[in-house]
Amino acid sequence: MLNYVQVVTTPTADTPGATILLHFDNKRYVFGHTAEGTQRAFVQRKIALNKVDNIFLSGPVNWTSAGGLLGMILTVADVLAASEEQARINNAAKQKKKPPTRADKPRLKIHAGENLSYLLATSRRFIFRRGLPLEPHEVCSDPRNIQGAAASSEPDWKDGNINVWYMPVESDMKGSPISSSRKRSHDEFRERDTTAVSTSRDDNGKKIARTIVEQMFNSNWTPDALLETTLHQASLPAKIFVRNEKGHLQLYTGPLPGSGVEVPDIPVLVRQPWPSANVSGLPHTELSSQSLCYIVKGHDRRGKFNPIEAERLGVDKRDYRRLTNLESVKGKDGNLVTPEMVLGETVAGSGFAVIDMPDISYIDYLVNRPEWNDSQIMKGIYVIFWVLGRGVVDDTRLQAFMQEVSPIRHIVISADTCPNMIALESAATQAYKLRCVDSDRFPLPSHNNELSLAGTIPTHTLSYETGRVGKTVQFAPRYEHQDDKVLPFPDIDKLARPSLDEDVLKMAAEAKSKISNPDFITKVEKAEVNIPNRDAEIITLGTGSAVPSKYRNVSATLVRVPGYGNYLFDAGENTLGQLRRVFGDETPSVLRDLKVIWISHLHADHHLGTTSVIKAWHEETMKSDPSKRLVLASHFHMIDWLREYADVESFGFDRLVNIPFTRAIPDSRIFKPYIFGTKEVEQFGLEKIQPCSVSHCYGALATVFTFPSGLKIAYSGDCRPSDAFVQIGQGATILIHESTFDDELKGDAIAKKHSTMSEAIDVGRRMGARRILLTHFSQRYQKISIMEEDFEIRPDAKADEVVLLAFDYMRVKLGEFRMAQAFLPAVQKLLEESTEEISAIPLL
Repeated sequence: MLNYVQVVTTPTADTPGATILLHFDNKRYVFGHTAEGTQRAFVQRKIALNKVDNIFLSGPVNWTSAGGLLGMILTVADVLAASEEQARINNAAKQKKKPPTRADKPRLKIHAGENLSYLLATSRRFIFRRGLPLEPHEVCSDPRNIQGAAASSEPDWKDGNINVWYMPVESDMKGSPISSSRKRSHDEFRERDTTAVSTSRDDNGKKIARTIVEQMFNSNWTPDALLETTLHQASLPAKIFVRNEKGHLQLYTGPLPGSGVEVPDIPVLVRQPWPSANVSGLPHTELSSQSLCYIVKGHDRRGKFNPIEAERLGVDKRDYRRLTNLESVKGKDGNLVTPEMVLGETVAGSGFAVIDMPDISYIDYLVNRPEWNDSQIMKGIYVIFWVLGRGVVDDTRLQAFMQEVSPIRHIVISADTCPNMIALESAATQAYKLRCVDSDRFPLPSHNNELSLAGTIPTHTLSYETGRVGKTVQFAPRYEHQDDKVLPFPDIDKLARPSLDEDVLKMAAEAKSKISNPDFITKVEKAEVNIPNRDAEIITLGTGSAVPSKYRNVSATLVRVPGYGNYLFDAGENTLGQLRRVFGDETPSVLRDLKVIWISHLHADHHLGTTSVIKAWHEETMKSDPSKRLVLASHFHMIDWLREYADVESFGFDRLVNIPFTRAIPDSRIFKPYIFGTKEVEQFGLEKIQPCSVSHCYGALATVFTFPSGLKIAYSGDCRPSDAFVQIGQGATILIHESTFDDELKGDAIAKKHSTMSEAIDVGRRMGARRILLTHFSQRYQKISIMEEDFEIRPDAKADEVVLLAFDYMRVKLGEFRMAQAFLPAVQKLLEESTEEISAIPLL
């Protein structure tokens, strides 16, 4: 059986984690980090997830190691469910009858350290699937640290392919090397840590978290289930139904408890929420410094069968299989032939270790682990993958340890050692082609093949080699390093040029000539004279829906308003990575000037990047101005999620100014606006945030941001066209609206509560929005629809309107919409000509 391990991601701007894939013919195993961007990297590398049913998270359980885990779970769940359904259909077709229920229902097992179940449980309101049991294997104690018992060499987990030893490593809590030069023994560490572990974890809290996780992924809940209750007892907010005089169900539209109006206590039916969503709050947990590492080894393999010897011993060929199955058979003259007589020497299982040390405070504990001295565990371990935080690789203690176990190959994956190369070449290639059309609006993603994220020059040393994407180590049928599979630095120009049509470049040149014409410039200036903040810049960081794809990341839009600040509308997974690709070295200053984050609703593609953005802002501003605050405005459940997650990791939640929106004004979909006080206006640059509820999911909101200058930014998130949104958005300077489907798929848009392109444009026109930016496209579209728009400037300034379509990395100022629109025919032609998908360099 072919068996190898391969590096899928290394630390770059948009793949911050280190991900390692273990391959067997029948299964795949993920080790290391499932950081934000991991799922998109799997898509880019053409790695299917249908055979992944075990994820082994290394390091502490926090957003660095697990920021992409929630999105990965949803994708794996959907892939496995689709695979199971297809198998059921195929089976039914063959048998021409309903197949029996499978006993081996797909399960996703996640192995990680302390707080795994708690992290998963915090997402109970927005991460759930039916019929996919999730098994969290949370390692809370040291498997080889049992007082009064000899350390066991037995694996802590195994299946038909591998044995795994969990190796939790503790920090020395000082964040710096131990002052004493002598190594402390494992017993000393154990003595210090045993009491802390036993008193700091609430077993009851863990059970509650595990139960919630089980309900999130293995419930019999159906969306149509209704619970009979009374109006006074109904849990609000919720859709409430009553039966009419004919006994038919209809939506209740009368007064509700808490509305200030007398409410009849009548029988009603309420749609049952997802079971785990009924848990209003989790019991508190505590921060953990534990970093989980792994030793992984395949099983021993039988020796090679020797057919020549079997023939000499007179074994019938029909008995060869019995011998390979370790059974004895009869040879010529009735002699007994045992497997040992015809099989070569047993091949010992071989494998690797994944050692994760976020900082130097873990080194002393790590080098004193008992596993290093256990010959049974370490036999056949040929490689160690070192997943290291900044500054760890140069520590002399670690260097000395690597030398001490020098027969083992050391591969370091770190922000200090790995080049900040283009990790997603399909998106970069599309950006390059768009840049060839309009260089002022489309930057090439920032990258550096010479320097790491830490700004150092990646080098190999005598002690270790640098991990690179594609690095492959094969263990069976023979052990070998396959460096020819290392991904070369993508040549974006070479990838893009073949599909750049000369007609496209000619159209782009004509557009450039048009916008340089003095008459055009004069007309634009006249038409836009009353637009406030024409220098405000809109950066569309993610323009796709549902899941990240090769070409579009999920939702995020940054608006930079000079003199006021930066404002982030939604933050789908890996928004921080997109920021780093767009702004490069400028990213710290962009983060320092971030004033407000708005999250439209709790769907994963709109908010799973929020934590890392807040953490990056927190780290930057703590260095420059610790008194700074950041506004987080959203539905109150979004703030509840961040508050609960703050128990897992200190990411800056205590520095947020939370503005929760709970319930709309009675008999209205419009919420009471948040009005900023004088000092707040000075601090955050805003006068008012005005939301309204929209038709998409529970808690979905659209909003309007109003600035002292008169600038009004209307933002929709996901929704059907909304009259309430039109009302609060009257006179908007710019509308940023979802446009998930083409007009021909209006039925899909209605069914999935999204908008079509024409519907989104109509919302903007009813608002009187001066600029309309369409975004959040279905991932089925790399291309864009033809827009039947009049690109000429209308003489009536009041009717001045410009519609643009968004692309990842696009940067456009309010005063440049007319210029950007002039290039739209060339962009449309470019993407029409791109009939062939940009080829990825596959690793599998």
